[in-house]
Amino acid sequence: MLAPLLVFAAIVVVLAYVEAIHGFLALIAFSGLAAILARHLHLALQRRGMGKLLALTVTTVVYILILAALAVAAIASVLAVVDLLADQSASVRADLASLADAFAAATGLPAGSVPAVDVAAIVVVLRQVLATAVPAVTGLAMSVLIVIYLLLDAENLRGRMLRATSSESMERFDAMSKDLVTYIKVRAILGAAAALADTILLLALGVPYAVLWGVVSFLFSFIPNIGFILALVPPTVFAYFALGIGPAILVVVGYVVINLAFDYVLQPRVMSTSLDLSPVVVVVSILAWTVVIGPAGALLAVPLTIAVRVLLVPFDGARWFVALLGPIPGEPEGDGPAEPVVEPVPDPIAPPSPS
Repeated sequence: MLAPLLVFAAIVVVLAYVEAIHGFLALIAFSGLAAILARHLHLALQRRGMGKLLALTVTTVVYILILAALAVAAIASVLAVVDLLADQSASVRADLASLADAFAAATGLPAGSVPAVDVAAIVVVLRQVLATAVPAVTGLAMSVLIVIYLLLDAENLRGRMLRATSSESMERFDAMSKDLVTYIKVRAILGAAAALADTILLLALGVPYAVLWGVVSFLFSFIPNIGFILALVPPTVFAYFALGIGPAILVVVGYVVINLAFDYVLQPRVMSTSLDLSPVVVVVSILAWTVVIGPAGALLAVPLTIAVRVLLVPFDGARWFVALLGPIPGEPEGDGPAEPVVEPVPDPIAPPSPS
C-alpha cells in the first residue's frame, strides 16, 4: 500500500515542479527544435560553398526575421480584435444578448436566465494577452542566443556526446532530427498553401485584414487538426460585422473545406506514415504538452511527441507506449501481426504416396 502512495506523491511533486518552471521548459523545448532546424539550414548553406561564419550569420538573420514576423502578426491580430470590440461594443453586446435569449428559448429556460458574454471582460482578457508581449519578446531574444550558441558549439557538442554515449544513441538522435525537419518542412509547405487559399477566399469576400488573417492561419497550421478552428474565429467575426451573416458563413465553410483538404487529403500523401500521427494522438498530445509547458505546448506538441517516440524505440519496455503513439519508426506497417507459418506434419498412419 505504501509503494503506490509514494509513486502518486512523487508524480504530484514532479507535476507541481513542472508547473512552476513550465516557462523555462517551453523556452528550452522551443529553442531545441529551432536549433535542429537552424542546424539543417546552416549545413545546407555550407554545402553550397558558404563559409561557416557567413552561414551562421544568414541562419541567425533568417531565424530572427521569422520570429519578428510571427510576433508582429500575433500582436497585430489581437490589436485588431480589441479595436473591433471597442468600436462595435454596443452591437456586439446586443448580438450576444440576443444569442443568450435564443439559447434560453431553445432549451426551455426562463427568459434572461442565460447570462450574456461580457464584452468588457473579453477586452480585458485580450489586453492581458498583450501585456505578456514584453516577457514573450524577452523569451524570444533568449531563444535566439541559445540557438546561436548551439550552432557555434554543435561540432564540439557532437564529439562530446560520441565520447560519452554509443554511436547507436547518436544515430537515434540523427533519425529524430531528420524526422523533425521533415515534419516541419511538410507542415510549413502545406500550411503556407492553405494560408494562401484562405487569404484568397477572404480577399474575394472583402473581409478586412485578409492578409493578416492569412498569416495567422499559417501560424496556427502548426497545430494540426484544431489549429484552423482557432484561426477562423477572427476573420469570421470581422466578416460578420463588416459584411453580414452570409459572408461569415462562407468564411467558415471555406476554411473548413480548404484546411480539411490539406490536413486529411494532401498531408497523408506527402508525409511518411511514421510521422503522420492519428487525430486522437494529436489532440491528446496537445492537451498533455499544454499542461506540461503551457500554451507553447499546443505549438510544440507534435514535434515533442515525435521526439519522445523516436527516443523510446530502443527500450523494449516502452514499445507498447510507442505503438500507442503511432507506427514504430523503422518497422514496416501492416494490418496486424504476421500469421505464423505452420509446416504440415506428416501423418505416420497414412500410407506412403506412390513415387
